[in-house]
Amino acid sequence: MIAAVISEDAALRARLETVLKATVNVDSVLMIPEYPDASSIRSLEATEEQLVAFIDFRRSDRALSLAGELHRSCPSVGSVALNVGSSQTDLIAIVRAGICEVLPQPFSDQDVGAAVINVSGKLTESNGSAVQGIVYAFLPAKPGAGASSLAVYSALACARQANCRPLLLDFDIRLGTSSFVLKLDSKNSIMDAFENAFRMDETLWEQLISQREKLDILGSAPTEFGVRVPAESFRSILKWARSRYTSVVVDLGGTMEDFEIAALQQAGTVFLVCGPDLTSLHMARRRMDGLRSLQLQDRVCLVMNRVDKRTGLSIRDIESVLGMSIQITVPADESSTAEAVQGGIGINPKCALGVQIELIARKMAGKAPNGASSGAPRLKKQFIEYFSVPQSKGLDPWRL
Repeated sequence: MIAAVISEDAALRARLETVLKATVNVDSVLMIPEYPDASSIRSLEATEEQLVAFIDFRRSDRALSLAGELHRSCPSVGSVALNVGSSQTDLIAIVRAGICEVLPQPFSDQDVGAAVINVSGKLTESNGSAVQGIVYAFLPAKPGAGASSLAVYSALACARQANCRPLLLDFDIRLGTSSFVLKLDSKNSIMDAFENAFRMDETLWEQLISQREKLDILGSAPTEFGVRVPAESFRSILKWARSRYTSVVVDLGGTMEDFEIAALQQAGTVFLVCGPDLTSLHMARRRMDGLRSLQLQDRVCLVMNRVDKRTGLSIRDIESVLGMSIQITVPADESSTAEAVQGGIGINPKCALGVQIELIARKMAGKAPNGASSGAPRLKKQFIEYFSVPQSKGLDPWRL
């Protein structure tokens, strides 16, 4: 196992380095004197080693963001928190961020050793069968923004492009449209999955899902406004899905109930869908405020839907209103959409609408457009520059 100490406190790093070097289960110790950004920390997965990250929470905002990214994107990394506040709010926050262990204040050498053993056990248990697929969440700025249609057609396009079969989950339990749009004839729906969430197995799962082309689907349920589904059922189904699919597309209704927040926190990308009208822009800005409060702003891909030449505001004006860049614009194309709905098929990839849906699908399938730049700024440092690697016990540091 590799141990990493992420702290700006040189004295704390030195003490933990000494203790961890003497810990039997630890092969190498990495000193990280600042908080890496999300894109850098994901590189830890490439080591193909179990890793325990000791994260200093003196800068709680950076630490929470880092721990959440590790929990979401790096299943072979377990986090241990140091210098955590004692309030209920602090404790709830670290649980939501996926922290495995919390060191007491002050901590002993035995506490550090026990944390390493506990994290190693949890990683072995959780990674034995879990795939930990990536979640792509479609969230409307307001009802009617077209997020559900984009979720369905992007998932179909992703299924054509990806090397493996993705899954579409219709979590819009009030007014979900996937079963209608795709002409699913199954009598089962997402609600049946929720009712059986805690006794799910492979046989039952195969009975519940439907297929279109290369896409597996848990479709929308009949409209039942009074139904309340426990958040634990949503989490259980999403966990089951992530353990069996590398790509999980989730259509959300935008109610921001507990289950939606839990799904958003697990998402690798949140496609925030809005229209070019002023009401949609106002609601999109409010949505972004909410996503920032959840520390999810770095995962948002803003999609401007149903754009046409009659749109009153320019893209620059719209971005000024929203305070963020529009990453994908989707044209209005009622005829292509109607043709797809009538046939229960995907959007023609050669039409203007289909070209943009293919672009969204390439993002989900992990394929960059030909000749296109990722648009991400060049990192100021290479990932290896974050590390000061001391002499280790049998591990070649150049592997990192």
